Amino acid sequence: MKTNAPDTTRHCAYCGNTVTEEASAPERFGERFFEHVHTLAFDAAGRALWLGAHTGLYRSDDGGRRWSKVAVPAQGHDPDVMAVIGHPNAASVVYVGTHEAGVLKTTDGGETWVAVNTGLRGLDVHGLAIDPNTPDKLHARVREMGAGLYRTTDGGQKWVHVDDGPAGETKVLVSVNIPTGMGGIFLYAGTGDGLQRNPDCF
Repeated sequence: MKTNAPDTTRHCAYCGNTVTEEASAPERFGERFFEHVHTLAFDAAGRALWLGAHTGLYRSDDGGRRWSKVAVPAQGHDPDVMAVIGHPNAASVVYVGTHEAGVLKTTDGGETWVAVNTGLRGLDVHGLAIDPNTPDKLHARVREMGAGLYRTTDGGQKWVHVDDGPAGETKVLVSVNIPTGMGGIFLYAGTGDGLQRNPDCF
C-alpha cells in the first residue's frame, strides 16, 4: 500500500551505503551528527572502524553503515576527538587524542578507557603516531599550554618532551617505516603549513 510518508532513505555516493533517517541518533551518517570529523582509523584486525569528531568518539563494526557512540572519560561533555590510532598488532588496544582530556587508552576494544597523560604539560592533543616496529613507542603533538612534541616508550605510561614539534597546526601525525641506515622510522606531520618530515632518531 502506497503512503504519503516522506522518503527518509539516503544514499552515500562515496561508500555505497544506504542509511535511513529513522535510525537512532548514533547511527545517523553525515555532518548533522558527527559535525566536524577529525580522524578515522581501523583496528589491527580490520573489523572496527573508529571515528573521531567534534562531538566525540564513534565505532562502526560494519564498514561505516552503522555507528555507535563510545563513552570515554571527560569533564561534563563529550570530548573533541582529534586523533585515533590503533595498535598495529593488538586490535583491542586503541589510543585517542583529545582537545581537552589529553590521551586516552583502551586495552579491551573500547569497553573501558584510562587517561595516560603523565609527563604531558598540556592536554590539547592534536596528533598521535605509533611506531609500527615498536608499538609501545608513540608520539603526541600538544598545542596551546605545554605545546610541543612528546614521546612515550611504554605505551603511554610516561611521556617526555622531545622538542617544539612541527611548525603550524598539526592535522595528522604518522610514523612511517622507511628502510634506511638510521633505523627506518620517519615521523611525518601534515600541518596547516604543509607536509613536514623528521627522522625519529632524536
